[in-house]
Amino acid sequence: MRRVKSLVCDEDAAEMVEFALAAMILFTLIFAIIEFCLAMYASSFTAYAAQQGARYAMVRGSDWTSSCASAGSYGCKAVTQATVQNYVLSLGGLNLKASDITVTWPTKTAAGATCTQYSQGCQVEVTVSYSFNLSVPFLQASIPFSSTSEETIQD
Repeated sequence: MRRVKSLVCDEDAAEMVEFALAAMILFTLIFAIIEFCLAMYASSFTAYAAQQGARYAMVRGSDWTSSCASAGSYGCKAVTQATVQNYVLSLGGLNLKASDITVTWPTKTAAGATCTQYSQGCQVEVTVSYSFNLSVPFLQASIPFSSTSEETIQD
């Protein structure tokens, strides 16, 4: 009986149990901070990709002579959704797909007047959407990010 009582009252392994509980909370907190930083990066890069896509289409209006052969082509017109999508995809940064990028050329100026599509003074609008998968222990979620940038075609 005395031996059973000494085993029950023994506190030799208490530190190990306490460390295991504290370490679990600490590591969960560290991984949560890392994941939230990655989510902030995804949000920022989504906005950056939309801005850069709109800029790419803005400086490559219908005044240029040839269509863009690749994302790095200069002196060409970007009048198709595919050329702007390829440029945005070439930025890297996130695992974007072409279906995440929408490009439209509304036939209006910044003042709201109508204009000829792709011409100088008209607008180009690029929308980039991305779904970030947050994977923190005990919390699994998908956070949707979307950003739209609208620019006036210059050339």
